[in-house]
Amino acid sequence: MRKKSQQLIESMMKKRGYAYPSYKKLAEEDPDFLETYDKLYELVMLRRRIFPEKIKELFFLCAIAARNPGDASAMRNHMKRALVKGATKEEIIEALECAFFPGGALSLLYSLNILVDLHSQNQPSSAQLDPRSV
Repeated sequence: MRKKSQQLIESMMKKRGYAYPSYKKLAEEDPDFLETYDKLYELVMLRRRIFPEKIKELFFLCAIAARNPGDASAMRNHMKRALVKGATKEEIIEALECAFFPGGALSLLYSLNILVDLHSQNQPSSAQLDPRSV
């Protein structure tokens, strides 16, 4: 990987806490495009106007749940970011409940499964949890 591409991926990792394989492929094949994509991310997610990052991450969770409930990697990454940015499990659950009507039952259930999984990684002894206890 070229130096510019590697620096771009490292910068994206630092901002997001994750880098999808597709980002790495774009960094190799078209770093200029990925750089523009990253600037748009900064404009939308990192620039503070009205909503703090925590709320924007909750918006992301709703959108992912309603639009593509099976996208576990995106849900997990944005759920982690929401938690890091100060979201509570109750706020995440309420946000996911908002996705229920536009996205259907699976949007809520798949997303709650990921929240339970994230919680169980922090507490290995809890095999089965009520989503409200996460």
